[in-house]
Amino acid sequence: MTNVNYEWINQQFAAAKVRVGTGKAVLKLLKTWEEIDVTPEQAKDIFEILGKVAQGHALVQTPKDEVWVQAQAGQLKVGEPIRVRGDAFDGDKGVVFNGKVGKIGAIRSGDIVFGSADKSIDGAHFRPADLEKRIR
Repeated sequence: MTNVNYEWINQQFAAAKVRVGTGKAVLKLLKTWEEIDVTPEQAKDIFEILGKVAQGHALVQTPKDEVWVQAQAGQLKVGEPIRVRGDAFDGDKGVVFNGKVGKIGAIRSGDIVFGSADKSIDGAHFRPADLEKRIR
């Protein structure tokens, strides 16, 4: 079981002026957290993963032989491999788009038209800031 110091947590909430609803939600999650026996390393991984998936962010794993960089307007060409950043969108929109890999199908008025390998988001328009470009 994980030890949770509720007195200290409530002091932190007060000092940071955490909203009541947010504080109650965190306390509810901590009640479940108390029931789980994890190592400090596991706890770090759990919170990193939970923080991403709870917001609809993808758990993108880049293969060792690939290098991805932030897409830059004016530096993109039709046919180049791209992917939607793992944290480009929150919530339901993130679940649909984040982490998808494809190619640039077209460039229209600064928008990048996505051509996805699985056709699931073919034709979707993105800002370069929401994309990464594979350079290797």
